[in-house]
Amino acid sequence: MDLKNEEFIKREQSDDLLFEAYEEPIKTKAIKLAKQALELNPNNIDAENFITKHETNTIKRLKKYEDTLNKEKTNLEKENFFNEENVGIFWGLIETRPYMRTKHSYMLTLIELGRYTEAIKQGEELLELCESDNLGIRYLIIGLYTVLEKFDKVEEIYNKYSDNSTFMLFPLSIMYYKEGNYRKSKKVLKQLQENNEYLLNYLTGRKKFTKTKIEDIEINGTYSWGSEAEAYFVVKDNKYLLETVPAFIEFIESEIKKWII
Repeated sequence: MDLKNEEFIKREQSDDLLFEAYEEPIKTKAIKLAKQALELNPNNIDAENFITKHETNTIKRLKKYEDTLNKEKTNLEKENFFNEENVGIFWGLIETRPYMRTKHSYMLTLIELGRYTEAIKQGEELLELCESDNLGIRYLIIGLYTVLEKFDKVEEIYNKYSDNSTFMLFPLSIMYYKEGNYRKSKKVLKQLQENNEYLLNYLTGRKKFTKTKIEDIEINGTYSWGSEAEAYFVVKDNKYLLETVPAFIEFIESEIKKWII
């Protein structure tokens, strides 16, 4: 067997092991499988990220993502992926997807650490690399713009994608609230209620997510429009944003309680 074929087989085996890791419910076993995948193919960026994801120290996790990101960017630059023809359609290139996923994870970790300005920089770069936004970066960056009260940027991203999903509208409602435009905030909240009947009920405490329900949602990891799972993920993903507007729930209670069943 020649060296080229041997490397191809190792890459295939590495990908198979990583797939097993994704499916393995026991964390220690899953990490072991990912490490085996990385041993077979040291360039398996997704395996590297899978291991990093389970790092409990957030600062250490950020550093590992940063190291992986820089390493992969160097590799892609050597192969001339960052050229005028490719920038804007990165997700359409299979070779660049691990880099995009790493950058996404790095951005999420920056948000966890409250480093919002740096997170925005990563998000803006991701949207430049992939204009169709296959990773849903717009849902993260609109919240970050809202936290930092970059209201013009919030409007810009909302208008660019013309997206009236619950994930897009929720930060928008808070943006108008922070801006003092309570009429527009109520209008968006009404749209949210039409999108998802559960969201405002959970926000105001009229309904609560049980431990069993949360476990089911987290394990499944997916949601459909208008579902309880969607409401859960919207609240979870925007927890940091809600913490910047302590009286927002009171605003919902007093202004639009007639919409809440």
